[in-house]
Amino acid sequence: MNYSNQMIPEVLHGFNVYDGGGNMQIGILDEMSMAEIKNKVATVSGAGITGSYEVPVLGYFDSIVQEIPFRVLYLNLSELVNPMKLQTINIRGSIQVTDKSTMVSDLVSFRYMVKGRSIGFNPGTLKLGETMGAKISIEATYVLIEIGGKIMVEIDKLNSIFKIDGVDLLEKARRMC
Repeated sequence: MNYSNQMIPEVLHGFNVYDGGGNMQIGILDEMSMAEIKNKVATVSGAGITGSYEVPVLGYFDSIVQEIPFRVLYLNLSELVNPMKLQTINIRGSIQVTDKSTMVSDLVSFRYMVKGRSIGFNPGTLKLGETMGAKISIEATYVLIEIGGKIMVEIDKLNSIFKIDGVDLLEKARRMC
């Protein structure tokens, strides 16, 4: 079954978190917010404009911070804390969908990848019999969201790439500069 507009996306069916080497991470909480992506904006005003308005600057983004929660501290987390190394978090999962015309349910692949460097580490809290709520913050310079094998969003700040639905909106700007 190919993912299309005929599909009703229903729920995130499951996911696993992998590092850049493809090793499955353990200890991730059962919930993780994906990083908020906000465009840089410029205020436009001047002759012929009654007032002002904000316009997104194509391909420019505010800081993108991905927080990665962990149930408890464990030794392998030290790799992710190193601010001098590129960190890659690769989440692969499945989304349950239903085809509107046939009412048949299926699963569609989902991928969310973030690359960047560690900018913060919170070891969490200590309480007997509870999780610690540790988390690592990564300043993302690369973000990829892919559904059904198709790129929904790809941002590569260091290489001036900004794709929406697989179309690179900065290709023309790279040719001009």
